[in-house]
Amino acid sequence: MGVNLLERSRRRDLRFGLLLIAPAVLIIAMLLGYPMGYAVFMSFHQWNDKLGMEHPFIGLENYGQLLTDPAVHRAMERTAYFSVITVIGGVALAVAIAVLLNREFRGRTFARVLLLVPWAVPPVVNGIMWKLIFDGSTGIANTILRGLGLTEENVQWLSDPALAMNILVFAEMWKLLPFLCLLMLAALQGIPSNLYRAAAIDGAGPWRAFWRITLPNMRGALMFALIVQSMWSLKVFDTIYVLTGGSGGPAEGTTTINFLAYLVNFSNLDRGYGSAMAVGIMILVLVVAVFWILLFGGFRRKRGEAHA
Repeated sequence: MGVNLLERSRRRDLRFGLLLIAPAVLIIAMLLGYPMGYAVFMSFHQWNDKLGMEHPFIGLENYGQLLTDPAVHRAMERTAYFSVITVIGGVALAVAIAVLLNREFRGRTFARVLLLVPWAVPPVVNGIMWKLIFDGSTGIANTILRGLGLTEENVQWLSDPALAMNILVFAEMWKLLPFLCLLMLAALQGIPSNLYRAAAIDGAGPWRAFWRITLPNMRGALMFALIVQSMWSLKVFDTIYVLTGGSGGPAEGTTTINFLAYLVNFSNLDRGYGSAMAVGIMILVLVVAVFWILLFGGFRRKRGEAHA
């Protein structure tokens, strides 16, 4: 009798909870579901505003073009370079900074507050700031280099494709690093200190304790950080737009796959092909997220088998 009452109570609570979140789910479905569905619909049509108002159905032709388009291949190469550095390098650097900020030292509170400054800067302002710093004529970067005697002529930072891409990487990492550091710091503070004391008694040094205690207990935070950072790296747009004046240059040097989709949609007005590209990016994001989930799931199973 008591079990039945408890079960009915749980079902009633579940129905009440679903009722509470139903409006939010409905709004999200309207705001996200319709645009995504319409983009999928357009991707199956020849939808180019330059060619008139006729939008004939062409099936998977736009998706086939994605596989053979040299511009897409070049954009994917640049996206891969950008993503590997900002995702792997960004998370690794965030872990290192978080470990340092988790130690006791004078001024630790001030250092933690200072870490939040880049995160508080709006993305567009962030792009403008780095554009001014690396301006080829009046930027402070050239002023510093000339003052140190490292160069006599101004370096045209944003006129060189390789330099422009690396500036983009640096600007994005500077902007997103505070969030990752705070996430890692929260994970570190959730690790029981008695684990480190037990490891020290067993003779484990700092490096061994880091690999055996710190990283395994940060697994959830690391997986979340890698997934979120991967998504951000694939959808980077505002910094590129501001740094390059909306061109993705120089010579397509900063045109990632997401920015290429923007150019195809709003510069070339090829809505069908641009929509197919956007759908492809969405699928790529899902694939990357599933990859990280499976990878960390595999680590968890191996670790469980090792302890067994």
